[in-house]
Amino acid sequence: MTRRLGRFTTMLVVLALGISMFVFGVLFTRGGPVQPAPPSGSAATTQVLGTTGAGIGDVITTLQQRLRRLPEDHSSWASLGIAYVQQAAITGDPTYYPKAEGALLRSLRIKPNGNATAATGQAVLAAARHDFVKARKRARAAQAINPYSADNQGILSDALLQRGRYGQARTELQRMLDLKPGVSSFTRASYVWELEGRLGPAKIALQRALDFSSRPSDQAYCLFYLGELAWNSGNLAEADRFYAQGLRLDATYTPLLAGRAKVDAARGEVDKAVDRYEEVVQRLPVPTYLISYTDLLRSAGRNQEAARQEEVIAATQALFEAQGASVDLEIALFEADRGRPKSALRAARAAWQNERSVQAADAMAWALHVNGRDQSALQYAQTASRLGTKSALFAYHRGRIELSIGKRDAAQRSLRRALDLNPHFSPLLAPRAKTVLRSLRSR
Repeated sequence: MTRRLGRFTTMLVVLALGISMFVFGVLFTRGGPVQPAPPSGSAATTQVLGTTGAGIGDVITTLQQRLRRLPEDHSSWASLGIAYVQQAAITGDPTYYPKAEGALLRSLRIKPNGNATAATGQAVLAAARHDFVKARKRARAAQAINPYSADNQGILSDALLQRGRYGQARTELQRMLDLKPGVSSFTRASYVWELEGRLGPAKIALQRALDFSSRPSDQAYCLFYLGELAWNSGNLAEADRFYAQGLRLDATYTPLLAGRAKVDAARGEVDKAVDRYEEVVQRLPVPTYLISYTDLLRSAGRNQEAARQEEVIAATQALFEAQGASVDLEIALFEADRGRPKSALRAARAAWQNERSVQAADAMAWALHVNGRDQSALQYAQTASRLGTKSALFAYHRGRIELSIGKRDAAQRSLRRALDLNPHFSPLLAPRAKTVLRSLRSR
């Protein structure tokens, strides 16, 4: 490990020992347009991101009224821009992004120099649109103006992670931990550990974040990711316990409902899972959940319903793209699994150009595989595994690629690993993994 990661390790040791620290809210982590974000406690943006659900509409109304009286208030324009991004995240409606862009540009026209809040707002907007090149650039600009904004450090770290610059991301995250050791920084630390396959420290960081959470929305957010850690490890009972606990605290936090739907499907309670997913996509009609819902319908043989959802996915993709938001990563995997190799590769290349993350490498690997380019696909699959991420999906993709180029023993190991990590990782792909593994063993 590098010296910087050593300092990062020390911070998590402190967390594990239970040293008391200040509590702050959560800014955007692990997300973009598909994931609603809990509130932030940033001094610059507390009035905006300190409110979730219907409350953000009240914040927007208040800011709009203020700006009618004080149209040259650059700070309120920046806050309004960030509020619009938050509203897009909560509702799944990307038409708020151009509104956010306009408000942020208005703030910068009024105060073009030294406007750190607007620069951070532009970074938040770019990250929500999955434009991580611009997010990094704008967060760096804000950092040059105000190097002591922990929330800006978080956005910078997020952008660097998605660009595959993991060492730099750790450095910026460590600085965030130094500046403001709270819920937002702890959850980001958890994600870094999770990417590296170190689930024990990842869970410790999330538990410490939960300990320091004071608001139900923050607690629900932490419980969701504790549930995700359990889900990704194949522990259905623990995952469902965390999701259910989170919903009791904040019934409006839609990812928790999606988590429970995943568990229902894994337990064979398909009708209950379908009912929950219907509610999920009504609340938050974004590609991630629409695709999961469609996969469930396909796996249950409800092909007509699945076909209708695929039309919704196409319309949603067009809507997001029209508002400047990329959903290439989700669409690449979706198209590949539907047997549409050309469009899958086109989307995967766009995602790889923008992100360079291990997730984007996995999408490239799978898209190349369905196009019959398995030698190149294996190289990307190896890139996807370079951090040691414990992903059943990554392992499944790699196993199928290895099988296609005659690496039978390696394929068997990879497919077994996928099912050992999470035998329910996908209602469509997990059964295929089991079928292929049985055929390999019988030969």
